[in-house]
Amino acid sequence: MRRQTAVALVLACVLPVVACSKDPVATSQAMTKRGDAFVAEKKPAEATIEYRRAIAANPKNGEARLALAKLLSLNDDFANATAEYVRAADLLPQNLDAQLKAGRVLLVVGRFDDARGRADKALKLDPRNVDAQILKGNALAGLKEFDAAVRQVESAIAADPSSGVGYANLGALQLARGDSGAALGAFKRAVAREPQSVSARLALANYYWSVSQREETEQTLKEAVALQPKDLLANRALALFYMGSPRKAEAETPLKVFAEVGPKPDGMLALADFYASQQRYQDAKAVLDRLGADPKGVVPAKLRLASLGLLTGDRAEAYRLMDDVLKTNPKELDALVGKARMKAADGKLDEALTSAKAAVASNPASPQAQHTLGIVLVALDQSDAGATAFKEALRLNPDFAPAQVDLGKLALSQGRNGEAIQMAESAVKNSPGYGDAYLLLARAQFANKNPAAAERPLKVLQESSGSNPIVQTEVGRLYLTKGDRAKARASFEQAFRKDSSELGALQSLVMMDLQDHKPDAAQARVEAAEKAAPTNASLKVMAGRIYAGNHDLQRAEQTLKQAVELSPNNMQAYVGLAQVYVMEKRLPEATAEFERLAQREPKSATPLTVAGVLLQIQNKTAEAKAHFQRAIEINPLAGVAANNLAWIYAESNENLDTALQLAQTAKAQIPNRHEVDDTLGLVYYKKGLSTLAVSAFQRSVQLQPDNPSYVGHLGLAYAQNGDKDKARQSLERALKLKADFDGSDEARKVLKSIVG
Repeated sequence: MRRQTAVALVLACVLPVVACSKDPVATSQAMTKRGDAFVAEKKPAEATIEYRRAIAANPKNGEARLALAKLLSLNDDFANATAEYVRAADLLPQNLDAQLKAGRVLLVVGRFDDARGRADKALKLDPRNVDAQILKGNALAGLKEFDAAVRQVESAIAADPSSGVGYANLGALQLARGDSGAALGAFKRAVAREPQSVSARLALANYYWSVSQREETEQTLKEAVALQPKDLLANRALALFYMGSPRKAEAETPLKVFAEVGPKPDGMLALADFYASQQRYQDAKAVLDRLGADPKGVVPAKLRLASLGLLTGDRAEAYRLMDDVLKTNPKELDALVGKARMKAADGKLDEALTSAKAAVASNPASPQAQHTLGIVLVALDQSDAGATAFKEALRLNPDFAPAQVDLGKLALSQGRNGEAIQMAESAVKNSPGYGDAYLLLARAQFANKNPAAAERPLKVLQESSGSNPIVQTEVGRLYLTKGDRAKARASFEQAFRKDSSELGALQSLVMMDLQDHKPDAAQARVEAAEKAAPTNASLKVMAGRIYAGNHDLQRAEQTLKQAVELSPNNMQAYVGLAQVYVMEKRLPEATAEFERLAQREPKSATPLTVAGVLLQIQNKTAEAKAHFQRAIEINPLAGVAANNLAWIYAESNENLDTALQLAQTAKAQIPNRHEVDDTLGLVYYKKGLSTLAVSAFQRSVQLQPDNPSYVGHLGLAYAQNGDKDKARQSLERALKLKADFDGSDEARKVLKSIVG
């Protein structure tokens, strides 16, 4: 036993790097020197290993931690670099450089109070140090103490009037506190003091960009690149400028520089993304293939190749690549998020939800994961849960523009226009190049009856994405509000020529044709679109309505039947078909026809649903109920049958629990129809769930604000919820809209009890 112990002791002293016979402090210092030598030889991997071994030997080796932090930051491992900078500064309280570097990284991660503390320590070591004074000024700005921040940076300028850095920081502070004129003067003085400084010109360019002076922005960025053609930030900024303009193709040159000198894999991914945006898919693939040859680039290259597969229509390959990544790393965030979004786009919402939840579970601090979960939940019509996920994404990153935009979209869909505008403006501020933010802002201003305010974001969109059909459609809407029908029509036609699936433009053109008393032109337009997209159910519905309006009822019936076949849960198709039969005055005959069709196709819920709708119109409620019940037995997800059966149950106060399940099924299948929201609200109301009823009725009224039945239902729900003022307003408005609407007697009775 003693011999074994002795051998073990000898091995323990010989084998480890930290030998028992040596002082651990001395050993750590020796390893630090070896790490420094590797850095000098440009061998960062070997240097990193030596610095880590030095810290293992002596955790209090501040010099090793400081050197390691620098390498980690160069390798884009910013989280660990921050921790090492802070530890180094704690261990080296008399080291001015350590205090400044720790303060700067703390500033970047938003720990402004801690950054100010480091600045104070640096100023204690050197009260006139310009970098320390600027650091403190920036920390104070982060703490919203702008006046104190400006005074601090002015002190730095006084200490070194020849430095342009102080003026650049002063300009940023003046801009942050709203003094645009003073900011411009400071930025220009920074350039004058240091004419060869790239950072000074970038600060000035950023100012011009923030106030939409595009020519000055471009010129200043070009000057910065000319000073240092390989400068990473200058080329990246110039590329971003071009990508946000109609001259996107000019971003290629600075992006190539970014790919060459930028951090891997970010630079090459940015170049590949550019090529993909220009539909240069082979060029994008070539860049990604080169990236994939680097062990560090394998995963991001596969994920981008998957995205490329989506763009080129190869969804199978996209799924294969994502699954390949997940086999190696089941917690890979981008793969989980990408798969969730693909599944959602393919209508496989349950599978999308599984992937989104896995992304959140694996990366709970990721705003991207939370945002993706929110997107899937909204698609599943779980708006409240989706909003919660978006808010969690913003808690994790208050400047995360995509979550702000999606929260704004939810607010807009629910009639909260002011909230939508606020979210859009915040997103624009946080991400000035984010097109969806400007689009939301324009639409929210339109909804808020303020088309003049929609003009500014639309102008930005025209400059950056003027050929986008969605943008052209919104510009057409703006021209309509100004009474310029010629320009409006030109915008709509340009949008529809660009993308025949842009039904907003087509609907607007048809509306204008009808307003101009040109029904034949409207029909010809829809016929051409229908021929070009024969499987588009929404287009079939539009065409059917046009045919019916032109009294071509036979063709309208045929087209709407096709819409029902293409989209069995399309509520508008059923309503349009029923209206055609009413116009033809052949309800019994049509009902019999669909009942015969149901016998011929016993596994299809569609003919039973249509027959049920027709029976409802004929007030044959018992027979309609039986048809809907049979349709649900065949297909439990038959949304229209579920909605109408839930309505029948609620109206007769029977099977309310079943009615609720049916209404929720309908809402999941047909999330954006006012009829479904009204049915769901009625079931909640009958069950005494007044708060939920109010929410559902608010959605139906927002979609159909002048429907007296919907407004009346909302008033009843308000009354049940104890909100007498809102109940009185809604009930009075419903009766004013139509004195004898269906349910008007109950409305008068409740109103009388409120008013007394």
